[in-house]
Amino acid sequence: MKKLILISLVALVLISAPGCAPSESAVQTALAKTQAALPTETPTLAPTATATQLPTATNTPEPTETPTETPTATPDTRVITMDSRDFLMTKDDIPPEGQYILPNSGWISVLSNDDLIREWGREEGLEYLDKSGRIYGWAVMYVRTSETIRAPEQIWHNIIQYKTAEGALLTTVGEFSTIKKNPEYKIIDDNYPLGDVSVIQSKKTLQNNGEYRIWYLIDTTYKNYNSRVGGWGWEKEFDLDFVIRLAETMLAKLQSAPLGEW
Repeated sequence: MKKLILISLVALVLISAPGCAPSESAVQTALAKTQAALPTETPTLAPTATATQLPTATNTPEPTETPTETPTATPDTRVITMDSRDFLMTKDDIPPEGQYILPNSGWISVLSNDDLIREWGREEGLEYLDKSGRIYGWAVMYVRTSETIRAPEQIWHNIIQYKTAEGALLTTVGEFSTIKKNPEYKIIDDNYPLGDVSVIQSKKTLQNNGEYRIWYLIDTTYKNYNSRVGGWGWEKEFDLDFVIRLAETMLAKLQSAPLGEW
């Protein structure tokens, strides 16, 4: 500001006498007068902190929280160690109205690993036994004697025990799925909500009278067990719901079994 006023006053002196240049002494006199006319600036002092002033806050970094790991649930690898014979379908598991019977002792049998090798062939059978850890199982078939109930003419149950749950799954939906060995069967539901996994299949054959015979199969895996329930008869005499109820009954037996380790 002082410099601006000074320049203005000098300019005013220079233009106040047109036609002649100012002498050196005139310029010096004008500058002296200008300096005398300018106000003297008083420097402004910065405020001094007193005892009552609070200290300036410093940016202190907040403590960093250490992330905690979410605990992962340990998978339950326990299995059912009870004998497969204990879970085989009995007459008490079947609706009594059907008056089902076991015609003779030949309608119930052990499903041994030797039987499987004979059925599948030695090479494939041994590979399956090695990978699945199959132990053995049982099979039973009942025949209906009542003519007044809507129910299958025959019902059957296969129950197979494995060393592990993974082995049981190999038979239901895995590499050695028995579903693949029955191409004549049609898959109705490959993810039915029963047990760990359930697959429902059916097969119909036309008879000479123009009506159909039908098979329903329900394969259910629970833990290290595979349970297969089937029903066969005239299509008009029973429906899938009957077989589903049987499959639920057989699953309940497995679910009530204690779990353990081999």
